[in-house]
Amino acid sequence: MKIKVITDSTADLPREITEKYDIDVVSLGVIMNGQAHRAVDVSEEEFYGHLNDCLKNGKALPTTSQATILDFEDALRPYANVEDTFVLVLTIAKEISNTHNSAAKAIESLEMKNVHLFDTYVTTFGLGLLVAEIAKLAQQPDMTVEEIVRQGEDLNSRIWLYVVIDDLRCLRAGGRLSAAAMALGSMLRLKPIVYVEKKVEVAAKALGQGKASKWVADHVVEERDFTLPMCFGSAQAQEQIEKLQGRYGAEMQLKGDEMVCAMGPVVGSHGGPGCYGLAFFKKK
Repeated sequence: MKIKVITDSTADLPREITEKYDIDVVSLGVIMNGQAHRAVDVSEEEFYGHLNDCLKNGKALPTTSQATILDFEDALRPYANVEDTFVLVLTIAKEISNTHNSAAKAIESLEMKNVHLFDTYVTTFGLGLLVAEIAKLAQQPDMTVEEIVRQGEDLNSRIWLYVVIDDLRCLRAGGRLSAAAMALGSMLRLKPIVYVEKKVEVAAKALGQGKASKWVADHVVEERDFTLPMCFGSAQAQEQIEKLQGRYGAEMQLKGDEMVCAMGPVVGSHGGPGCYGLAFFKKK
């Protein structure tokens, strides 16, 4: 039985991972300077150069659009009800984007029976880590479809990520932060630490990057299932990731081969430049 894994571009997976595990990616959209682009066609340098220019000069910030039903139909059609083929679809949390509903409607439109659509609770590198682990399961020759789905749903129920927000202006523009809270936070150098569980929630507010990193590391040590991998991700904040790994690598039991993801245009439009974090699986 061939197992095909499909996700969306908010998973922010490195190309080497999508190629290694034969993962298809359906792109969401990003609008910059009034022009629509497929998120997968916009480079990290191009997007963050544009975003920083907008923030510096008071220009309209990029906006995003969901993947459509047609996008998913195009991705699913080659595998729809094909004998000896089963499809696993994992998208951004449906509370965050209507992309999940687009996938569900495409499956219905194609009358697919050989598919399982995961109701994930995450996005960005949390989704990426989940997709990568399920893709690994799918490549094990002795695994049945039922067992892959069962283990995949278990992983889905335990995936977690923390993201440290560096620049509050994108949160403010997205309506997730009041003007007063942004002014106070900027003055005090507060760094919100958010997690995604169906929707974006604030876990804590730390005074500066150092305390934010310590808070994240402490919670990883307390909450992580160390038998499973973790990964890191950022919006052009590799230096912060390296500091986090260097200071707390031993406590977090890092092996040195953790996946590192670049936060793409869709999530980066909301998280803003400089945000960083990690994803892991919680203990049962």
